[in-house]
Amino acid sequence: MSSFILFAGIAHLTFDREEFQAQVPSWLPIDPDPVVLGSGVVEIALGAALNAAALWSAGLPRRPAPHTRSIGARDTYAF
Repeated sequence: MSSFILFAGIAHLTFDREEFQAQVPSWLPIDPDPVVLGSGVVEIALGAALNAAALWSAGLPRRPAPHTRSIGARDTYAF
């Protein structure tokens, strides 16, 4: 999941920026570009945090990783 979130965040900032701008509601009183750039940065941060939490918890012997669950929940709420 973290790979998909990271990919979407990178797409927000690079090659798919116009497609994401088209999804910003027209009634929003600001330019769509900063909205898309901001959401891309947030997606990259959440994807990186989820990936780091999963990698960190993989090295722990038989301990549940509650932080992984909470970061996953934050990613879910973001979408």
